[in-house]
Amino acid sequence: MTEAGAVDIFEADRPLEMTTFVEEVSEFERGYARGPERELLSALLFDGIQSYLNYGNSRGSESRARYREAYGWIHKKNDSYVFSFESVCEALGIDPDYLRVGLANVEVSDLLRGKRRN
Repeated sequence: MTEAGAVDIFEADRPLEMTTFVEEVSEFERGYARGPERELLSALLFDGIQSYLNYGNSRGSESRARYREAYGWIHKKNDSYVFSFESVCEALGIDPDYLRVGLANVEVSDLLRGKRRN
């Protein structure tokens, strides 16, 4: 985890592994979620991040739909739904704005390099 509370998923060319991600997020005592609830929310966050990163440059309609869904979930603000991006980040003790900026930077970097993740 970084000082701001986000797992360092932004390392160049580091594959994002669900088991590693969930374990890293689960180890820290930030936020209020504990035990199985924390693991569930970590897995939900991982899935959203993975869809956002893997399908952003896709051309297929199904892949683009997954990206749009992930993009909307990540960038929607002030949503009080229990499984909203902001609620999940809060429960895990992660700054959602910090994570959004990091994800946007990865996306822009990939576009500039012409890299496809899928």
